[in-house]
Amino acid sequence: AHGLTPELVARYEANRLVLVRQLAYGADETKTIDLALLLNGIPVATVELKTDFTQSITDAIDQYRFDRQPKPKGQGTAEPLLSFPNGALVHFAVSNREVHMTTQLRGTDTQFLPFNQGDDGGAGNPLNPTGHRTAYLWEQIWERHSWLEILGRYLVAQKDEKKQIKRILFPRYHQLDATRKLQAAVLEQGEGGSGKYLIQHSAGSGKTNSIAWSAHFLADLHNAQHAKLFDSVLVVSDRNVIDSQLQEAIFDFERTTGVVATIKGDGGSKSAELATALSGDKKIVVCTIQTFPHALKAVRELAATQGKRFAVIADEAHSSQTGEAASKLKAVLSAEELKELSDGGEISMDDVLAANMSARADDTGITFVAFTATPKTKTLELFGTRPDPTRKPAKDNVPRPFHVYSMRQAIE
Repeated sequence: AHGLTPELVARYEANRLVLVRQLAYGADETKTIDLALLLNGIPVATVELKTDFTQSITDAIDQYRFDRQPKPKGQGTAEPLLSFPNGALVHFAVSNREVHMTTQLRGTDTQFLPFNQGDDGGAGNPLNPTGHRTAYLWEQIWERHSWLEILGRYLVAQKDEKKQIKRILFPRYHQLDATRKLQAAVLEQGEGGSGKYLIQHSAGSGKTNSIAWSAHFLADLHNAQHAKLFDSVLVVSDRNVIDSQLQEAIFDFERTTGVVATIKGDGGSKSAELATALSGDKKIVVCTIQTFPHALKAVRELAATQGKRFAVIADEAHSSQTGEAASKLKAVLSAEELKELSDGGEISMDDVLAANMSARADDTGITFVAFTATPKTKTLELFGTRPDPTRKPAKDNVPRPFHVYSMRQAIE
């Protein structure tokens, strides 16, 4: 994250990355894998390559499923390279057109996920005028600093109740792309900025993990002078899983304890707890949508009076109009906004964000990031990015999402 510790920088630079072709593995040395990526002598990734002239991506996937067995029949021991979790961390199936990956080989039950850039809003990869459609894999993803960052900062070993590794989390392309571009944009924005970013990721995109990565990286973000950009990152969600899935993801990524605080319950009764967490040493503070208006008030006061800097990450998830939660949400909406919802619509994070932010033209020292699958017009106006920010709104200059993983791409 920074270069303040020369010893760690020296260790980082001493890492050795090696690419091995036709790596023989197991007791039978006639069995080989097309490529293996090694870090300091340890295989961290395997790759099966296919050319579209003779075979497709499906052939590479089937080769892993049928021919790369973690524990072959009749063999008493597992294959060290292919077994989970002590083998390679990720396995890539690659053709000229597509990339797929998995972190656990299970024979015929192995599930691969696409690792593609998307092609004009759909699946796959765009035409590459200078080479293969999949050249981004070795030119960008496997580039030294990129690959070390993925291995060192993105990969997460999720554990079960018995502290055994149950899953290795490897980012999909859109998650990697969005979080990296977000960090670059925030760095360009500089200290004291008030940037707003709308990340439109479809259902099924792994939004919870994208939010956790974003929170983790923004909390550790340093500028070129090695100064920390944010004092704290506030994550707000109205998902029922906030106390388990989202919190668990953030804790998984934050390998040190005591840096994450979770504020639950009614916002009014939690104001003091919020202020303490936000003004203290908590790098990440997680709160519910009901607590958010009070949290935002505390963030604004600390930014204005103490010069503190915050990143606010909002997770869009819809809530019904019925029940105690909805009544608390209605309390933060204006009469006009409530009237808009009187036709039986739902109260969402978009509505609460709009109610709390529309009156504020500028929030110096606060960066807002909104994650949503289906942004409302008001949300786009609040958080969208105009192609030309110096021009007034026009048909060719309407606000757009900062990053998109479309429903069409997700379905395809």
